[in-house]
Amino acid sequence: MRVVAVLTGKISGMVFRSGARWVVTVVMVVMVALAAACGGSPEPTPPAAEPVFKPIDPSAAPPATLVVTSVERYWGTLPCADCSGIRTELTLVHDPATGQPRSYQLSETYLGSMSSEGKPVVTSGTFTVTQGVPGDPAAPVIRLDGGGKTDRAQAFERLSAQELRLLDQSGARIASTMNYTLTRMAETPVTLPPATSAVPVPAMGGEPVAMVTDLASGWPVALKVGQPMVARLSADRAAGGRWTLRPGSDAGIVVREGEPVFETAGTSSVQVFRLKAVKPGEASVTFDYTLGKATTPGRSVSYPITVQ
Repeated sequence: MRVVAVLTGKISGMVFRSGARWVVTVVMVVMVALAAACGGSPEPTPPAAEPVFKPIDPSAAPPATLVVTSVERYWGTLPCADCSGIRTELTLVHDPATGQPRSYQLSETYLGSMSSEGKPVVTSGTFTVTQGVPGDPAAPVIRLDGGGKTDRAQAFERLSAQELRLLDQSGARIASTMNYTLTRMAETPVTLPPATSAVPVPAMGGEPVAMVTDLASGWPVALKVGQPMVARLSADRAAGGRWTLRPGSDAGIVVREGEPVFETAGTSSVQVFRLKAVKPGEASVTFDYTLGKATTPGRSVSYPITVQ
């Protein structure tokens, strides 16, 4: 401790001679000297490192959005009294937790109509799932509320997990050989706002199945390699009517997948062709219709196709 005393005396003289501006330096020198004289002291224990993963306080988390896969999306071209067809897209959104109906969006484009100028008419609202059509009380039915407008309300019978068929305004099946069917497209996840929102959710999606019917011959189709295409062609199956894909008209840019199949609802039949784009190019895919034992086509429909 003798060293400490000597140092302290010398430092005190330095303080009185040099003024207060040396006070801080003196104090630090004293502390270092004391530590050295006394053999030092252990370093203070550093604070514990914070954990890499912290628990999240649920009350502080923002409202989460819902990624929904329970979305049904349908396409088709329905008959029209004063135009060449109504290109229709219907999207049904179900609650992701309960599966109950939540909202829908219906987009209708009147083909060849001067009044609509090719602009889609879009209706959004809610829908319900019920049962029963005249003559079939067990038939599952999807009813669209029209977004609050009675004249926009519509109903579709669910023929299968993949198809809906339009009903008339009274909710009865339409007795016609024309095609009133919509086909389900590939599902794509949709991001919805929190469940407290009551705003109908518009449709989003990736690459749908391209849909054509015999009501819209000449309708151009743009595809990407790997994208599917479905042709739904009305046929009088009872009278022996059938469609064939004209050989070579596909130019090898699309290929037929499997044999065409007939689907019947009431007195109406539809022959369904499934195709897939396989390479870039252009073609005019043509289907020919024959009746009975006839070998010469009584009717043909063609679709200009571009694959990128």
